[in-house]
Amino acid sequence: MHNSNIAGIKSSEVESIDIQDDRKRELEASYPMLGSINDPEWISTINKARNLDFNPHTVMFSGSAPCNNFMFILKGIIRIYQTAEDGRELTLYRVEAGDLCILSLNSMLQNQSFNAIAETETDVTALVLNADDFKVAMNGSETFRNYVVTTLTERLCETMYLIQNTAFNHLNMRLACMLGSLFERNQGPVLKITHQDLAHELGTTREVISRILKEFERQDCIKLSRGYIKLASAEGLEWFSNNPK
Repeated sequence: MHNSNIAGIKSSEVESIDIQDDRKRELEASYPMLGSINDPEWISTINKARNLDFNPHTVMFSGSAPCNNFMFILKGIIRIYQTAEDGRELTLYRVEAGDLCILSLNSMLQNQSFNAIAETETDVTALVLNADDFKVAMNGSETFRNYVVTTLTERLCETMYLIQNTAFNHLNMRLACMLGSLFERNQGPVLKITHQDLAHELGTTREVISRILKEFERQDCIKLSRGYIKLASAEGLEWFSNNPK
């Protein structure tokens, strides 16, 4: 049952509401399922959303501060990570165009914060809802609710894999797997990445990463240069991905 008055719109008028054309194109480009939702509460809410742009290295939220807005990422990448007292970082996950941030969802749904940092890695364009509008959309659209639940389930599986990987797999295996994925995503044999960047991804120190990379180089898997890693043998790197040492 729909509310009789949605953001000042009478119930007799609500069925004729459509998502604004530019808003519909934005959503369908990154969130095809959301762009086709016809629930009146969803349409009214998404039409009020704000478009915001962020520069690289902008901290979106930090520490245990509450998250008061929810974002649909239209362009760019946001990295979610934690820091230790000794300065080490561990990447939890990334949010890209078409993704939902589970920590933001937790804040919206449970009013709970989580000790993590969200920082843009690239220029980011986002569609932003305030907390009240997010709740209206959740309560008024079954399709949107199902989309949120599915996202939470997928992220839970990814988090369980991260915990298992961190707890049970040797660091050289984790590093080899990460490099293999990065080379595949890069679609080329040369990565522009520092040892410190890799350390932040895996929650360890630059010195430990450098030691393992040099071992990979001695085994003719990669070639190292300042700020770059070149793939020399995909088969060799894959061997390290499957064999702890």
